[in-house]
Formats: sequence, structure tokens, C-alpha cells
Amino acid sequence: MAFEREHRTAGPETEVLLAEQWPLNRAETRRKLEQDPALRVSAEVESLVSLRGVVRAVSPSAVVVAVDLLGSGDEAALAELAVPVLLIGEQDDGDRVARLLSPRVRGFVCRSDGAPELAGAVRAVAAGHASLPPAVAGKLLDTLVRNPPRPAVFDQLTQREQDVLQYISQGLTTAEIAAEMVVQTSTIKSHIYHLLQKLRVRDRTQAVALAYRSGIVHVPAPRFADRGDVPLPSV
Repeated sequence: MAFEREHRTAGPETEVLLAEQWPLNRAETRRKLEQDPALRVSAEVESLVSLRGVVRAVSPSAVVVAVDLLGSGDEAALAELAVPVLLIGEQDDGDRVARLLSPRVRGFVCRSDGAPELAGAVRAVAAGHASLPPAVAGKLLDTLVRNPPRPAVFDQLTQREQDVLQYISQGLTTAEIAAEMVVQTSTIKSHIYHLLQKLRVRDRTQAVALAYRSGIVHVPAPRFADRGDVPLPSV
């Protein structure tokens, strides 16, 4: 059954499209959804191939997609859907779900959750909110802490300017950076001037502090261990 659509009189219900590969799982998820009178399963699909076309045909308020339906690279297909997505899967799917979350993929429920939890999650994502179990929310937070979003201001830097900023963060002087990059010191001074202007900071120290806070550069390897210290950025 590639596509099944319900024919009912239109009403105020939240319409849900269900994407599940296995008939038994699909039937159980549908049974839970239909316990809430405010929800209506308007269509079912069993593959991602037909999902986009069915979304256009029935215009649901939300799509419930089984995690085990997704293969490698299917994240992009979900992100391109025109409606919010709620994932459903097993408790040990948490790591993968944290990677799948996007502005379009807004929530996750476990198959073991009851009908009220599933209905509440559907209503939340249909309204544009997020709905995540604490364990998945924790994994997402850990990922954000380890890999903070790159501020857009750094996208203005050329590759050369980014290289210079990395060297500055390691404590190299202008002359040392020039030697590393095999260019004149005047060229390095020009790069430094432009990167300070683009980052809107006064000096090297502020540039390095901003880069560290943003996760653009990290604490360097002990390059200066033989000197007994790690110098501050200098001119």
C-alpha cells in the first residue's frame, strides 16, 4: 500500500500524514493517533519516495515519520518538506534523532509512549513548536555546546585572513606568521588590519577572544612548551 487517503468531511481536526514502512507499526501508530478526536490521519505512505507528492496532495498539518524508514542521506528529503515533521522510533534512536533535527524536523516520540504523549507531540510540532524527550534534548544540548554555531561575521574573512587568525591565536608575532606563510610582513599586517575591521574589534587580543568564544579556534597544541610559557598575542 503505497498511498492511502481518508475521505471524510473536512473539519477542525489536525490532519496527520503517517509515513511507516511496516504495516503493524503503522497500524499501532494510527490507533494511538485516532484516540484523540482532534487528530485525523488523512493519508499513509510506506516509503519516502512517495512522501513529498502525498504531502502536496493532502496538505497535512504534520507528518509522522518512522526513524527506521530513513536511510543514509534522507535528512535532506525531510528538510525539503513543506510541513513540520515528528519522528517516531525506539529509545536507542536518540543519537540519530539529535542529528536529524532541523527547522523542519521538530520532534521525536518513542514507540513505547502512550497515545496522549504521541498526540501532544503531534499538536506541538503542527503548531511550530518542538517536542523532545529529555534524553534527546540533552544530546542536542551536548552537541551545541561541543560545536557552537559559527557566527556569520567569520564568514566575511578570506581563507588567508582565517589562517592569520589561527596563527595569532597561537601567539605568533607578525614576523613569525610571515615566515610560516612565506610572505612579506607587510602582507600579514594588511591581513590583520582587514580581519580586525571585519570582526569589529580593536586589536589582536579581542579578535582571539572572540574566536575562542565562538569555537572558531581552539586551545593550541603546546607549541611553546619548550619556552616554558604560552605568550599573549603580540605585534
